[in-house]
Amino acid sequence: MRLFIGIPLPRQYQEMLGSIRKEWEKRFKSKLSWTRPDNWHLTIKFLGEVKDDKLPELEKFIKELDFECFSIEGSGVGFFGFKGEYRVIWLGLKKDVQSLIGLAVKIDYGLNILGFEKEKRPFRGHLTLARIRRFYKTDPWTEMAEHVGNREWPVFEVKEVVLWQSILGRSGPRYETVTRAALS
Repeated sequence: MRLFIGIPLPRQYQEMLGSIRKEWEKRFKSKLSWTRPDNWHLTIKFLGEVKDDKLPELEKFIKELDFECFSIEGSGVGFFGFKGEYRVIWLGLKKDVQSLIGLAVKIDYGLNILGFEKEKRPFRGHLTLARIRRFYKTDPWTEMAEHVGNREWPVFEVKEVVLWQSILGRSGPRYETVTRAALS
């Protein structure tokens, strides 16, 4: 099973991100692979292919995760890429980002004890808006970043973490909940 751990986004974020996609997808010549509606989430740890016999200890780990609820909100748009070519458009986060980082570190540490590889780079919380398959420098990158980044994003409370299975298909990945656990 292809698995990852993340935070679900509230309906209001799903709707706002969907409207951004509708507003901007036709304004680019670049080939963008937008995150599918209702698939937006905040990834904490991508596990990759995991054998079925590891699932019980993963579920136990998630359910026993001891971490307090905290609040975050969207803030600013950025791009990942190299050599002047963007590869990912993302929405940044603010508010209690230190708690988000703390949660990611705690999950990474606990999973490492279970035999999963530790992250090589520091955690950088973001919401992926789209992956860029073919990049055109002349597209309205700055305009989009300013327009979307300056929106008023609501604060939302992170109350749970979810272990999802990512099922790949022709129209993109589909996510199914394996288990979820409330934060304290």
